[in-house]
Amino acid sequence: MGRATPTGDGGDDGLKTSWPELVGFEMLNAADRINIDRPDVFPAFYMLPTPLPTDYNPTRVILVGDDRSVVVRTPVIG
Repeated sequence: MGRATPTGDGGDDGLKTSWPELVGFEMLNAADRINIDRPDVFPAFYMLPTPLPTDYNPTRVILVGDDRSVVVRTPVIG
C-alpha cells in the first residue's frame, strides 16, 4: 500500500501526479484510489461548472465531477 508508481509526467521523485485512468470513476472511489497511490496528498472535489482554483497546491489533487459525481477530467495535483 502507498506504493508510488512513475507516470513519466512529473518530478524527479517518481511519484504519481495525475490519474487519467480514473476518468469515469465515481468521485469517492477515485479519491480512495488516489489516497492509496499518494497518501501524502488530499482530494479536492469540484463539480461542473464550478470554477477551479487558480493557485497551485502540491498537496492537492483536483477531482472534477459531473452531476452524477463521476470524474470527467483527469485528476491532477495542483
